[in-house]
Amino acid sequence: MVARAIPAQKLDLVRALKASGEIVAVTGDGVNDVPALQGADIGIAMGERGTRAAREVASIVLLDDNFRTIVRAISEGRQLFRNLKLSFAYLLMMHMPLVATAALVPFAGFPLLYLPMHVVWLELIIHPTALLVFQELPASNKLDPVQRNRKLRFFSWQEWTLIASIGALVIAMIVVGYARSLGISNDVEHARSMALVALVVASATMTAGLTRLRSQSSVIAVLATIGSAVLLVQIAPLARLLHLSPLHLDDWLIAGLGGAIVASLAIFIPSLGGKREVAV
Repeated sequence: MVARAIPAQKLDLVRALKASGEIVAVTGDGVNDVPALQGADIGIAMGERGTRAAREVASIVLLDDNFRTIVRAISEGRQLFRNLKLSFAYLLMMHMPLVATAALVPFAGFPLLYLPMHVVWLELIIHPTALLVFQELPASNKLDPVQRNRKLRFFSWQEWTLIASIGALVIAMIVVGYARSLGISNDVEHARSMALVALVVASATMTAGLTRLRSQSSVIAVLATIGSAVLLVQIAPLARLLHLSPLHLDDWLIAGLGGAIVASLAIFIPSLGGKREVAV
């Protein structure tokens, strides 16, 4: 605790903390706080009783002069960063299998896997899910300690490993399911249905694992995703329009088992990133 510090001493404290690698925030309301406010990473001036000089040099002006507002802002900033990470993780884990299988299956000499209408269907699932589902608000204003690394990364190496593993698992599910359903009869429509259902079920279970179904939007997204697969694949007239064919019970069980494995892995991504967020 330092009392009755002069402006130069406050600035020296800020510089010493920054030199030791700390992210420094300074609150102040008077002219004597201006050097420290300007030298800090984040200067926070009081909006009601603060001087004009303090407000002009500060990065943030606290309109209600309530320090709890700073805590709430940090909490919301951390949760926003967490939401972005989950959204990007979902996009990566979905687009890796989509792009890889779209290229690998034809290169291996098999019939074309995805038709344009199939890509439209998948994108109508992927992008609304990424935009609407990962919007969780902070549960409380209590701030946990944050572990910072010298080099800031959007994903840690553990998260990258888990994302890549899930993506590879979904690719294997799609390729094996496609080859199995194609069979010796070369039933392309059945094979496409199996591959698409495997990817769609993986999307639903990823969403469930990443969000843990805490919000209404995540529950709706999961149900709508599974419902679209049942509707477009199992109803024969709609399936024919999409050049698909209805699946058998064992096909759905295989897709469901693969999806359960994906969900059990995806659920660890939020916990890996929970203590390593960048403070705002």
